[in-house]
Amino acid sequence: MAVNPVDLNELRSAHSNLYETVVAISKRAKKLYEEERAELEDKLLPYKEMIRNPTSESESDKVFPEQIAISLEFEIREKSSHKAVADYFDHKYDYTLEKPVEKKIIPTEDDDETDGD
Repeated sequence: MAVNPVDLNELRSAHSNLYETVVAISKRAKKLYEEERAELEDKLLPYKEMIRNPTSESESDKVFPEQIAISLEFEIREKSSHKAVADYFDHKYDYTLEKPVEKKIIPTEDDDETDGD
């Protein structure tokens, strides 16, 4: 497997926090992977049905050439992590962080401490 180095300074260019950028790219890569996995499962579903419910005894142990071709097609595709990094550098997506809501404590008259004199 080839290793594609990424320039960390380029990752920092859009957002100052490198960790947040890496997390955003990771979430994008996970989403892309899940979409590809669902597509693969959809394409392989007819062959799984044939294996589960074979019409003949020889079909239950059979490996279909189409099934292998589909698997190989997905194997040679660009990996989702590489695609997510490339999409980020091509400005196909960006992220924004939600700032946590700050709670302000408003003192009430009951909260005032007074001397019992």
